[in-house]
Amino acid sequence: MRILFPHLAGLGSRRSAVGSTVRIEAVTGEDPVGCSGCGTLSGRVHSRYRRRLSDTSISGREVVITLRVRRLFCGNSDCGKTTFAEQVP
Repeated sequence: MRILFPHLAGLGSRRSAVGSTVRIEAVTGEDPVGCSGCGTLSGRVHSRYRRRLSDTSISGREVVITLRVRRLFCGNSDCGKTTFAEQVP
């Protein structure tokens, strides 16, 4: 996985293959992350959602990659953001 998909290193992942399609679901960890508005660390989850990263192929098989990220509450009352989505490089 790290050789084929270095951008997924450090994330949890599940892989499955059905027919000619390989599905990879990457998920972020549970560590607190900094608010994109003020930098305050938060681990208080508002919700989760999926982003579709890419469709590609390996050895003639379709590969579908999805990334599940968290939307978190910002605990800083002076910050203009109430919630923010964690960012993944």
